[in-house]
Amino acid sequence: MRGEPWLQLKGKARGSMGFLVGLISVLVWVWDFVTYPIYLCIDRPWKRTRLMERTRARISSHQSDEITIKPLPAVCKVKDELKSAPEEISTMDRLFKYSCKKYGGRRCLGTRRVLGELQEKQPNGKVFTKLQLGVYTWQTYTEVAAQAEHLGRGLREVGVRPRDKVVLYANTCAEWMVAAVGAFRHSLAVVTIYTNLGEEGVGHGIRQTEAATVIVGQELLPMLLAVLPTTPSVARVIVIPGHKAEPLPEDTAATKFFKFSTVLASGASSSIHAAAPEPSDTAIIMYTSGSTGVPKGVVMTHANLVQAIMCILPTAGTALEPTRPDDCYIAILPLAHVLELLAENIMLVFGVPIGYSNTKTFTDTGSMVAKGSKGDATVLQPTMVGLVPLVLDAIYKGILSNVAKKGAFSAELVDFCYNYRLKWTRRGHSTPIMDRLIFHKFKAIVGGKMRMLLSGGAPLAPEAHDFCRTCLGITLLQGYGLTETCATACIPDQADLSTGRVGPPLQEVDIRLVNWEEGGYRVTDSQGPRGEVVIGGGHVAKEYYNLPQKTEEDFFTDLGKRWFRTGDIGMMMPDGTIKIIDRKKDLVKLQNGEYISLGKVESVFKLHGAVENVCVFASPAKAHAVALVVPTDAWLEKLRQQLVKPDVSREEACSDAAYTAELVKVLGAHGLAHGLARFEVPRVLALVAEPWTPESGLITAAFKLKRKALENAFQDDIAEMYDDNNNQTGGKKMVNNNSQPLPPVTA
Repeated sequence: MRGEPWLQLKGKARGSMGFLVGLISVLVWVWDFVTYPIYLCIDRPWKRTRLMERTRARISSHQSDEITIKPLPAVCKVKDELKSAPEEISTMDRLFKYSCKKYGGRRCLGTRRVLGELQEKQPNGKVFTKLQLGVYTWQTYTEVAAQAEHLGRGLREVGVRPRDKVVLYANTCAEWMVAAVGAFRHSLAVVTIYTNLGEEGVGHGIRQTEAATVIVGQELLPMLLAVLPTTPSVARVIVIPGHKAEPLPEDTAATKFFKFSTVLASGASSSIHAAAPEPSDTAIIMYTSGSTGVPKGVVMTHANLVQAIMCILPTAGTALEPTRPDDCYIAILPLAHVLELLAENIMLVFGVPIGYSNTKTFTDTGSMVAKGSKGDATVLQPTMVGLVPLVLDAIYKGILSNVAKKGAFSAELVDFCYNYRLKWTRRGHSTPIMDRLIFHKFKAIVGGKMRMLLSGGAPLAPEAHDFCRTCLGITLLQGYGLTETCATACIPDQADLSTGRVGPPLQEVDIRLVNWEEGGYRVTDSQGPRGEVVIGGGHVAKEYYNLPQKTEEDFFTDLGKRWFRTGDIGMMMPDGTIKIIDRKKDLVKLQNGEYISLGKVESVFKLHGAVENVCVFASPAKAHAVALVVPTDAWLEKLRQQLVKPDVSREEACSDAAYTAELVKVLGAHGLAHGLARFEVPRVLALVAEPWTPESGLITAAFKLKRKALENAFQDDIAEMYDDNNNQTGGKKMVNNNSQPLPPVTA
């Protein structure tokens, strides 16, 4: 394990630099020897290690082809309060009223002021928009509740009726949450659509639900206007203002346009009474990102969402009970992502203020942060955040790159400190001096006060998990859930320092592992029970909207409980936690009989600084895998200098066999060093010059690969990579790594 994240750096630090770090390590060893009794009394590590090693869930029923796993009981003060509230908390409307009554005058939602906008020309000729940013301004719980009430009434005034559908097509912002709360209060079903789905995805969601009302962010209005001719149901569009005031489009015979502020003002003077929802009413129709085809609308009732929050509260409570005075959550993910929606609502239950951000202004080096302005994390100094692995991978690679730029000594010193802190943390000890001298600089990247980070949406590579948790000094929880289960299935607790696991089932959640004979996974396997993960509980969604056949395939009811077949393959660990080890659709059996998990290989390759994105393909008729790789500009520039080809464009570099040969070599070594078997390492690569974006239709709005779309778009390249004649002679775009130190695959 030692030094794995630093393989690219360690080779540079030898000789006198290595001697100096060696001397430091000796001095630290002496310090440890002298101070260990003191730290033993202060840290009491046996308490922490006992928590790390405890059992978290057990098998409640065992059959020949499946097992059911239940968590050990846990208590939560806030959950008990909700359960004993005078008015049953059975809808999202009642849940928010509970928070408002409890926290009324506290800060609730915060928005950062935009002071100005600059156009900055880059060396390559591209022009980037940069924002001059000010401080955060806040609304209290009472003010948010009033705004939500006004918006709900305003919607009713312009013609919306209880149980109508309202599309929310906007970036994450306070107005999004206000609109959702207002809709819940009047029994309106909120239809969420990712903002980067493209015209086809946006139009599909509106057409399928036949929604008559769309609430849209001003920056997304052009996309909506392009879609409107194909969505005849839309009768009214309400525009959330951007940082620059722009006039509304002209009304048409079919569609009227309203300002967000106009609807609020209309509702403020309205006498229409709220229409409280029932638990069985639809709260959200959330469209998936569409990684396996057309986005599906997942129907979540109020009862589903409330139950999901109730399931998560005990785990969240261990970190948030009691909350600290400086606790603050920074919202980065799209609210159209179920993880972000649940995370923000849990913050509201605990009274933690939410400050809004985005990936382009999150850090000081964000692509939209103007010179002289600070990133949102620096200004807000949040203590909690929800992220997807893509953002964490960027932080991970960014820190590695910055350390490497500071020279060999810094690289070797940070390597030593990283492994030192990792070792002692796993033994239950703290490292306060090293935290203060070394790691506080890394923590400053995310504001300096971050203490808890929840990652979800995709697997997090173990190396990135350990690295971010250790260097940032945070609790990093890799959760597991799906849109179909309201983001709720498993979450580790703070004491769990393992990687590659997703924790035990949450409270009131049942996990079944069911034999998958075709893949060779059984609950009777010697290494531990393995099988397809099936999730059951009151949080499991009602259905896919208007897709009865697909609903019947993936959902079922057993003994009065709703269940969802995930398609993921899980393994139960000895302590009751779950490890996701494969996915049915990602698993391919090669010609020689080995199974290769495409997602596993991709997650390892994405850790390398040369890789911006990657898609691995494997054919049952072939003995090896191949891969399409979108290289990073930084790696291409570095290689230009090594190959003495300074004037080569990105497109020319990606077609140059020398560049491909080098990437084959470094990724092959990287894959083996990070635990891939030789048959798992793709033997042929093709470099792709154009980055993949949701707009291109090659990745989803949640930045997951659309494997079929990529296969169709690059079918000629894939065929060429599998052409043995081409691979033996080398090609303009790909090189067979049999000519490299990696030996050929054998049966």
